[in-house]
Amino acid sequence: NAYPKHIFFIVGNEFCERFSYYGMRSVLLLYLRDYLHWDDDTSTAVYHAFTVLAYLFPLVGAIVADSYWGKYKTIIYLSVVYVFGHAVKTVGSIPYVPSQVAHAVLSMFGLFFIAVGTGGIKPCVSSFGGDQFKPGQSYIRKQFFSLFYFAINAGSLISTFVTPIFRADVNCYPNETGPEFDQCFALAFGVPGALMVVALILFIAGSRWYTIYPPEGSIFTKVCKCIYTACKNRWNTPNDVRNKEHWLEYADAPYPKLIRDTKYVLRVLVLYIPLPFFWALFDQQGSRWTLQAIQTNGYLGTLLIKPDQVEVLNPLLIVTLIPIFEATLYPFLRYFKIPFPPLRRMTVGLVLAGLSFIAAAILQIEIDKTLTPLPKSFEFGVRFINSAPCNVTFIPDNGILPDVTVQPNDAMEKQLPYKQMLLKNKLWNLCFGVEFIHFFIHRDHVYDIVSLYTIMTSPGTHGNPQRDLVVVVTSVERGKYPERPTDVLHTNRSTSIDIGYGSATITAYDKSTFGDNDETGSGGGNVVVYTTDLYLDVGGVYSIVYNNGSTGFTNLDLNPNTISVAWMIPQFLIITIGEVFLSITGLEFSYTQAPPSMKSVLTSIWLFTVSLGNIIVLIIAEAKGIEKQSDEFFLFAGLIFVAAILFVFLAYRYIPVDENEFKEEILEEMISVLGNYLAMTSPSRGQ
Repeated sequence: NAYPKHIFFIVGNEFCERFSYYGMRSVLLLYLRDYLHWDDDTSTAVYHAFTVLAYLFPLVGAIVADSYWGKYKTIIYLSVVYVFGHAVKTVGSIPYVPSQVAHAVLSMFGLFFIAVGTGGIKPCVSSFGGDQFKPGQSYIRKQFFSLFYFAINAGSLISTFVTPIFRADVNCYPNETGPEFDQCFALAFGVPGALMVVALILFIAGSRWYTIYPPEGSIFTKVCKCIYTACKNRWNTPNDVRNKEHWLEYADAPYPKLIRDTKYVLRVLVLYIPLPFFWALFDQQGSRWTLQAIQTNGYLGTLLIKPDQVEVLNPLLIVTLIPIFEATLYPFLRYFKIPFPPLRRMTVGLVLAGLSFIAAAILQIEIDKTLTPLPKSFEFGVRFINSAPCNVTFIPDNGILPDVTVQPNDAMEKQLPYKQMLLKNKLWNLCFGVEFIHFFIHRDHVYDIVSLYTIMTSPGTHGNPQRDLVVVVTSVERGKYPERPTDVLHTNRSTSIDIGYGSATITAYDKSTFGDNDETGSGGGNVVVYTTDLYLDVGGVYSIVYNNGSTGFTNLDLNPNTISVAWMIPQFLIITIGEVFLSITGLEFSYTQAPPSMKSVLTSIWLFTVSLGNIIVLIIAEAKGIEKQSDEFFLFAGLIFVAAILFVFLAYRYIPVDENEFKEEILEEMISVLGNYLAMTSPSRGQ
């Protein structure tokens, strides 16, 4: 009964593979949104389309392993595909790739190969680990599956926390400028890819000690043939001679037990009908809830929680709640004889998922109250900034837009219908959905900046020389950015810089006083042009306007994030409790209700329900028929409550299977496993 030491190669493989998968997926949505510049709905749809494929290919992997390659070769071959997908995905995220189309094409191919790899090996690794135990080692086999499940959650937990740090905090391109170099997605994808290489090496390293069984044919294909022939034969049988009790009895099955076992499987599958709605909600932790986290204040004291790190709450709560429930909740219910059978637990899990989305919707409503109103798809936004010492009235020449009067050193913004407008003999074509177009009004001049900027200047007038400025942040009390980020503002231009939140002093110097290669002040006497003290809130966007001859002023362009990310903890807690009740209980229930020959079939179909759930999200996201995110959350909550009612109805009608019916099959399976083991360990094996 010695514990097989080579099992740790399989556990290590699973840890690295789960690190690889969840690490890549944790930053995927932000990559699609911020790097490929796809909108929220498209990014969400692609994210869930990838998950659809990742949970669809377990069916393919199981069939290939059972019918052709065997589990060992399937894991090896598809792991190579997995590594190749990571390599293509990483190359696609390198900023030096010449075109945006190339980035998108490489990324989509990479995601496809990753889905094939992770999905294909998913049903093989755990069962291959179970093959390593001898008959009579059932107790330590249970220990292995506990260790295996811990490796899954440990890999998920660590990677979901660490990978966003690679994305946001590592400066991979210190000598480059531009938004494409601000985040290091290549490293965030490359590290998980490297871990998948380690996973493959670990698995191969244990090859000489593995117990490897040859493929014996896929039970899944046999079930499909059984159902197909039953339907065909029953259709071809005249009504007056149909005398069988169950339609499956018309099948051309070689063994009567296959028909019986298929009946049991179909009974359980009927219970699976509402389950895709649970996964539709559950998998939005990495998509819609990540987008929600972007709109919150990520600072907890001095600790910054990145939007793509929020998902770490799920595995953290899982590894915490499971032992707590096993030690407290379930013994408490047993002590007071309160029935809490599997189907009731699964029903509670469905309801809790709906409640978590109600919590998410309420939080989203509160977030929306604090956000700066942005133009709708049929509008554009205009911000007028007046740095002149007198009132300025903006009068469009075409008379379509209303007059706008702006006070000295003030700003005003308008949400206006899409039109063309003529301003001082210049035609401006305003596009749908443009966030804001800034018009800087300085006496007789109007300057346009098509974006939002943090630091802005306007030129000198009345004979004063126009000068480039050096902006220096001399102090930031809190935040993670360097204390002295500098930026050169060329005459009649604007720029933006990122600085940490907290109190800051921002000073502009005349660049002519600096040396050619030195912006520290050693090239001449520093002439302070403009200084302002600000308190910068997280997520706020500020315009600092300098104008020669005026003291300048500061305007808040976008409201800061005032809702703390900590308010997302309740919805994560609720849905994770729901996962414990539904997912873990559901797998246990399926295992006890399935005949021995059908356990792998039900496991594969269980994973397929995850794929169907993500298809639901994909359809709703691509429909784009819901304007408010809170309303979409309420819609999903309503859908799963309907699914819960349907599940209650199906569970009420379900008649549990008596496991004693399978005693004969269990004994046959044990004899078969013992025979295979003796054959694999006999002296003739190497001949």
